[in-house]
Amino acid sequence: MFKLIIVDDELLMRIGIRSMLEWEAHGFRLVGEAANGREALDLAHRMSPDLIITDIKMPLMDGLCLIREVSKALTSCKFVILSNFDEIGYVKEALRLGASDYLIKSEISKDALAEVLAGIREKLETTAGTDAGRFPLPTDYTESLTHLKERLFKDLISGLLDEREASVKAEQLQLRVRSDLLVVSKLRIDRFEEVRRKYVEKDERLLRFSVRNILEEIIPSSRSIEIVVENSAEYLLISNTLGKEWPDVRSELEKLLGSIQATMKDFMNISFSSGISTVVTGFREVKSAYREADYALRGRFFAGIGQAAFYEDMAGLLEKEQIENVLDSGRELLLQDALDSKHAGQIVAYLDEFRNDLDHRRADEKSIRMAYIRLTEMINSRNPRARQSENDRSPYEAVLTAETWEDIHKLAAEYACRSLSDGRPSDQASYADMAAEMIHRYYAEDISLQSVAGQINVHPAYLSRIFKQEKGENFISYLTRVRIERAKSILESRNYKIYEVADKVGYHNYTYFSKLFKKVVGVSPEEYRG
Repeated sequence: MFKLIIVDDELLMRIGIRSMLEWEAHGFRLVGEAANGREALDLAHRMSPDLIITDIKMPLMDGLCLIREVSKALTSCKFVILSNFDEIGYVKEALRLGASDYLIKSEISKDALAEVLAGIREKLETTAGTDAGRFPLPTDYTESLTHLKERLFKDLISGLLDEREASVKAEQLQLRVRSDLLVVSKLRIDRFEEVRRKYVEKDERLLRFSVRNILEEIIPSSRSIEIVVENSAEYLLISNTLGKEWPDVRSELEKLLGSIQATMKDFMNISFSSGISTVVTGFREVKSAYREADYALRGRFFAGIGQAAFYEDMAGLLEKEQIENVLDSGRELLLQDALDSKHAGQIVAYLDEFRNDLDHRRADEKSIRMAYIRLTEMINSRNPRARQSENDRSPYEAVLTAETWEDIHKLAAEYACRSLSDGRPSDQASYADMAAEMIHRYYAEDISLQSVAGQINVHPAYLSRIFKQEKGENFISYLTRVRIERAKSILESRNYKIYEVADKVGYHNYTYFSKLFKKVVGVSPEEYRG
């Protein structure tokens, strides 16, 4: 196994390259990363890498200087250059200095990178005179160190290892954490089914690699924290408290989880919810800590997604009641009256009161889901044409798989409003047409999806969905297009200043209007006017 370092001043590029391959399957182990040549040179002196993949243009020390300096100390080290199309001159200089190959950043692919590595590995094996590489690993060591660490923690969670066995394996694997005071944090990707659909064609493993790589980027290697990939949706952080008082430990975890949340949003456009255990004593208690973290995480059904929940705060709050016959005959009659009214506002008011009653009675998650399934059954019996949603899921499936109570409530409201829409006389204007007409009439005012939905007595979530279906674009996109087209017309008249034009089409912030105009039209308002 040969040692590899990745060097690039762009975090996203480092994460992208690191996530592209299972390096150890290609004979390389990633032993470090650096954001500039100077950091890389220090790292190279400490780790003695066999291969450095490096950018050319970087602050403090560029890639060419890095190659010169590392080559003096590590004569057998190989280099692969990362470059842009306009840096070919630098690439030629790097190849003259001894770089083995180069990759164009915009064209890097999994296959291209694997092909380059195969060539580098062949040269290194010839130089080393062995097929095993420079890491002294047993010949039957076919699993990566990462997988072995994850298996250790999964065995602890399952109760398959005792304290002595766990401590021996932990020492062999050189874990960052020791059998001492420990905290388990469980992270789950929010709206996971939606996220997973984006990765079906690419390979779901890429999702796991990307998440893990970002976590490793955020969490310094010096911290006593191990990362465990439980599955594509869930990830564990096992950490030592290092003798700190609990308020300090909690504060650090909140800060770390906040940083993870922000970075995942920036780089992958996903969010996490997390549950955090209390402090436990040693590996033998990891199983109970995991249960506490999992319990705290389940609280997001009531509290909503994107939050960090501590077991000490949630203990007792999730002790809900199992409710039978939530929809008694009286409530069924009220629902029938609301449906008969054909008025979305009355239905939404009924559903809100229904939810408040369940909350007051401290209904548990199972009871809540069953109650809303009963609601959808009644709505479906009144109008079977509303049965399927836009993604072809039945309302029952949607209620059963929704992650939060808020999601279930919105689904029920959409479904009820859709049933009204399908029952509307054919000569009546559609809700989408009514909304579009209001946009054309009131585009200069502060209108929104919510305000328009209120004016035409339809639930905002349903209006959003039906508007996209009928108009081929979402509400905001349609409103923006109408406003920009009107702005172009006013600009051509040359009767108003740019900031006055912005105000006349509903944008009271000139800077925002100017940026949006250029994004849509391709030129600034001033350039458009000529």
